[in-house]
Amino acid sequence: MEKRNNIIYKLMLLVNIFLLPIALIGQTYENQRENLKAKGTVSADNRIKLRWSPANPKAWVEGRKYGYTVERYTMSVDEQWQQTPGKKLISQTFRPAPLADWETIVNQSDYAAVIAQAFYGEDFELNARSGDIGDIINQANELEQRFSTSVFMAEYDYDAAILAGWAYTDTTVKENERYLYRIILNRPQAIIGDTAAVYIGLKDRVELQKPIGLTAVFGDRSAMLSWNYSLLSNTYHSYHIERKSTSEPQYRTITDLPVTALDMKMTEIFYTDSLINNEETYTYRIKGITSFNEEGPLSDEVHGQGSKTITCMPHISGGDFFAENKARIFWEFDCEDVNLIEKFCIVKSSDIDGDYLIALDEIQVSARQIDLDLNETKVYIKLQAINKVGAKSESFPFILQQIDSIPPAIPQGLAVEIDSVGVATLTWNANTEDDLQGYRLLRSFTKDGEKSSVSSDIIIQNRYTDTLSLTLGNRKVYYAISAIDKRYNESALSEDVEILKPANFKPLDPVFTDYNINNDGTVTLNWLADVKRNYIKYYLVRTSAEYPKYNKTVFIGNNKITSFTDEVPQSGNYRYSLIAEDSIRGKKTFSPQALYISVSNTEINIIKGFNAYTNYQSNSIELSWNKHPKAVTYKIYKAQDDGRYTLLKELDNTQTYFIDRIVTPNTKYSYTIQFTTQADGVSKPKTITVDY
Repeated sequence: MEKRNNIIYKLMLLVNIFLLPIALIGQTYENQRENLKAKGTVSADNRIKLRWSPANPKAWVEGRKYGYTVERYTMSVDEQWQQTPGKKLISQTFRPAPLADWETIVNQSDYAAVIAQAFYGEDFELNARSGDIGDIINQANELEQRFSTSVFMAEYDYDAAILAGWAYTDTTVKENERYLYRIILNRPQAIIGDTAAVYIGLKDRVELQKPIGLTAVFGDRSAMLSWNYSLLSNTYHSYHIERKSTSEPQYRTITDLPVTALDMKMTEIFYTDSLINNEETYTYRIKGITSFNEEGPLSDEVHGQGSKTITCMPHISGGDFFAENKARIFWEFDCEDVNLIEKFCIVKSSDIDGDYLIALDEIQVSARQIDLDLNETKVYIKLQAINKVGAKSESFPFILQQIDSIPPAIPQGLAVEIDSVGVATLTWNANTEDDLQGYRLLRSFTKDGEKSSVSSDIIIQNRYTDTLSLTLGNRKVYYAISAIDKRYNESALSEDVEILKPANFKPLDPVFTDYNINNDGTVTLNWLADVKRNYIKYYLVRTSAEYPKYNKTVFIGNNKITSFTDEVPQSGNYRYSLIAEDSIRGKKTFSPQALYISVSNTEINIIKGFNAYTNYQSNSIELSWNKHPKAVTYKIYKAQDDGRYTLLKELDNTQTYFIDRIVTPNTKYSYTIQFTTQADGVSKPKTITVDY
């Protein structure tokens, strides 16, 4: 009994620590809002099992009070879609069973005991010691705890879910039919999200897969197990782990509670098992658990032995090249547990944080220096101490560099092309040295003048684009180039290449290609741009004779963008024109033709779905509305008993819900909502009246 109470305490603590915004774990749900969720499966005995759950505390309370209705519609027969689906009312009375009906299952299931306590217990606080984490958890809202805990526990016991009014098994299904099940929260005044649906047939039966990717990393009398969670998260909500060993050859389950991932974003689950000793071989396997009391097939096995952790780290004390491609390495290794080490190994990498490959293996434990063949000019090495089961302890990286004072060859084939706006493209033949790091490009504006580097960074490719001023400096430009290796040896400069800068001129005229008036009242415009000159700016200007306050520059961008969608603030006639500006010289050109567009869309300034719900239990009025794509802010005004309107609340465009808690019984309230747009437009008002 004491063990069972401890398990129940762990279950409640597990859920309440994380206060899960519970969604049923498992298959994907189909529902518009977070009031009710549902899913289904086909069991091995050709029955259809359904599970549903409230998605928030309010729905949980009203589900207990009013219950749920389950309807079945026969949507197809022999793969033929039914124009008039046959309807079957399964029941309208799904709700938690009376407390007396829970007695038998509570004595058998810890999960059912927790659910019953959530439904019928006088209080619902963790029975933790003072100062424990339970003191903090007990301060959380009790209703939230009852809701989240009961829904979470129902995932682990299908029979308990049936008693909770959250599950049903349909035994009257046929092989050649597919059904749509509708689960409805019997709220007196239904709101959006009170209905969930599952579309399923017996042919949708899928054999459960075995868990994927089980691995084990063994340490000192410990084993860290991990396996993939995300790939089968729609099938299994948790797992049991089984183990056998040399002294215990039969598998047994080592997890009192199933192992799950409380963070649904996790891709793997981890579990650490304590081993009795490091001498025995331990073998593990796992099996998944579904929300319908089904266990999947067993995973592949993994096995191994524990090993004492290597606490000593080798230290490379010195090393250098003593001949071409030959290096001598020295190290220290002071360790009391040296008898645990089987060998040393040297690994190498061209990057200090890169992947290290074996350079020399099977080095004797007594060795403290060794000669190593290395072809690299620069390389990082590490020394690894390895025990009998492959556990490693390695040194910090140590750098080795061969002596190199020979510069690369002088780059050849330097050529320059310059366009009419001063963009110079330089190319040259690539050097072939293995240790080449890049190039340094130099420039001057006089033939015998001192050259300076075009870029502060080493140029990696054998191509570079230089932008020249057409109004400043001489008309001629002189370029030369050198090569640099990884030891920063630099070649001599190439011969100069002379280039003449072009004369100055204006940007090309911007031209509209087409436009489209979209269903939401926005206008998409497309135009041609000068793609070769990235210093040309484009301005899209909207004007209106009817609404002068909406005249504005709606877009500023470069030549990479040739399309823009304008959120027109109001129906009417608008004129669009384009301006191209040379950002270097300030010269502008205008589109030769303007676009005249008439926008007529009565849906632009209307908010839909503005509703009010009177909540007498919390003494409040709850307002909701549909999100409008053009809204920047929402403004809600309030009037009492036909009095004057005052601003109640201003909300940003992410919110579609507001609770007014300042209300008095036997009073009539009027609420009006409007939204503002990006262009400072204001929507038409929408008003609703509530007799509270």
